[in-house]
Amino acid sequence: MTYFGLLKDLDLNSVTLNELKEIHLSNGLFQKVDRVILSLDKSPNPVTQQNSQPVYVPNSVMCKEFYDYILEVYEDVIENSLIGFLYNYEEDAMGLDEIEARKIALNYYKEIAQYIIKDEFDILSVNKSGTGFASMKRAKKLELFNMRKEVLQEKLVTRNPMPLTHFLVGDTNYFDENLISKLPILDEILKFEASLKIMLILNEQYNFEHDDTNSNLAAKRQSASSPEKKLKVKKKKAPLLSESDAINFLIDNVFIKQAEKNTT
Repeated sequence: MTYFGLLKDLDLNSVTLNELKEIHLSNGLFQKVDRVILSLDKSPNPVTQQNSQPVYVPNSVMCKEFYDYILEVYEDVIENSLIGFLYNYEEDAMGLDEIEARKIALNYYKEIAQYIIKDEFDILSVNKSGTGFASMKRAKKLELFNMRKEVLQEKLVTRNPMPLTHFLVGDTNYFDENLISKLPILDEILKFEASLKIMLILNEQYNFEHDDTNSNLAAKRQSASSPEKKLKVKKKKAPLLSESDAINFLIDNVFIKQAEKNTT
């Protein structure tokens, strides 16, 4: 099912937010569920009007399609951000042997992951050997990125109803470059995707960790070459970055911590 233009006959000026919510529910775009407040002793509570409140959960397929649409519309913005990184990285690795270049790439790999994931969450597993010794294993960086992406897909839909609504009515003109500065979640997604591309490029070259997520480059290339029907979008072509713009992007957006570390 294609959700783009699903509500193309809807007049946005003639409906209220409550009416729009009902339209979403009737078309299976959201599902109304009751969130129950747990008791302090964690004992089960009956679902009543007093201890529950309605929550509207978006359709996960719709979330992904809308997210993918955003990536296609702003593809050039993401690619130009990638140029900024490649410029800086090639300067740092110039003339170095493979071992030293790998160290620089690994440092970038860790710093980018730290910048994007921050300390919001991590996954640790503790294993015991047959002799009783315990070892701790952290989740892979790309695994955390994959989890973060799922969160962003839902946030894109739930943070602000207007972008999704314009997507559902098929309004391509709404998604222009000015929207990036108006919607923090959109800016966050584009920075996240640029950083993910950098991570995948570095990991493909140096094999820092096995990518067993569905975000590997080979899968993306195969998907890009498959004869699937794609939505028609107007790509937002930001101007190519100059050398100063590239450096400023790295400092201001992706490698803040790395820049601070290098200046100390």
